[in-house]
Amino acid sequence: MLLVVVGVLPGFLTASLAPRIDADFAFGEAALGVAVAIFYIVCAVLSSPSGHLVERLGGRRSMLLGATTIVACCVGVAALAESAAALIAMLVVGGVGNALAAPAASAVLDRHVPPARHGVAFGAMQAGAPFGAVLAGLALPAVAIPFGWRWAFAATAVLASATALAAPAAAPSSRTAVSGARPPGLSSVHALAVTAWLASAAGTGLVSFVVVYAVDSGMSQTAAGLLLSGLSLAAAASRITLGLALDRGGGDPLRPVAAMMVVGAAGLVALISGAPAVIVAGALLAGGVGWAWPGALTSAVVGRAPGAPAWAVGVMMAGLFAGAVTGPLATGLLAEREQFTAAWLILAAFALAAAATVAVVSRRSARSGPAATR
Repeated sequence: MLLVVVGVLPGFLTASLAPRIDADFAFGEAALGVAVAIFYIVCAVLSSPSGHLVERLGGRRSMLLGATTIVACCVGVAALAESAAALIAMLVVGGVGNALAAPAASAVLDRHVPPARHGVAFGAMQAGAPFGAVLAGLALPAVAIPFGWRWAFAATAVLASATALAAPAAAPSSRTAVSGARPPGLSSVHALAVTAWLASAAGTGLVSFVVVYAVDSGMSQTAAGLLLSGLSLAAAASRITLGLALDRGGGDPLRPVAAMMVVGAAGLVALISGAPAVIVAGALLAGGVGWAWPGALTSAVVGRAPGAPAWAVGVMMAGLFAGAVTGPLATGLLAEREQFTAAWLILAAFALAAAATVAVVSRRSARSGPAATR
């Protein structure tokens, strides 16, 4: 999980520390939007190639490469970023490291964790992203305000260095790398990447604008910030909890996912009410239930590509990162015109489309038998 946490931190820190950065050099809302979008675009474009690279290098070396790249990004920001352009250039480097993080961690988990524990293992791994959001939020009062925003990036560099040192010292020999031949589970893996895109668009659109919407609806800034932290913690806890349940129940990890996405869509629709209590309930429902899917989806794609787990996770993460660009962009365009009702309905539609996609894949897998899932 730690590699995934440090992988997302450069993007999250840039967002949470933007007001402090802007006091150092010009870094307004437009620059922030471009910076975060470029970070995720790099992740989306490079995730699938990173999966191929991990299959060739092996999990441990890929973890070292990813962590080292993140260290370079954070040290560069802390020491060299004197303009928005320089900061964005460093975030491009960070995007490369983040694109490697999930495929590398997945390859290591697949080799070291028994299949019967894959649910909780991949759930914990994918809980790293919301934990990263929580850490980025805490970095503002705990590090940036008393010591300066650059020290938050320096601390992340130290954490990434520790991640590199914690990489497994010896891993079993790599499985057969993905070649020009058709990898196992090709069609279902790509279908689940579409699911990840749609569901990620719904989730990231929510977390990107729920604070603004809550404040506009009458909540205090403190309460809105606590709501975001609570939503992030709920998402992290639900991913681990779902993984534990899947390991105990066995079978296809996708079975409960479609229903959870439908519940998440209902939570998004509830936000339209505008009443603070309903906003809290809807956001926690959408985050705690509707955003629990990443670990289960990761376990599912690994099971559908047993000879190339890193490749499969790279394909899925490309969809997830594409959603991280699509959701906030669509929500932001509508929010700028004060059309939050339309924004929440569109995000709910993304969640329902994701549920439909995963339901189709799950039914096809059930017809194909156990071999199609693990």
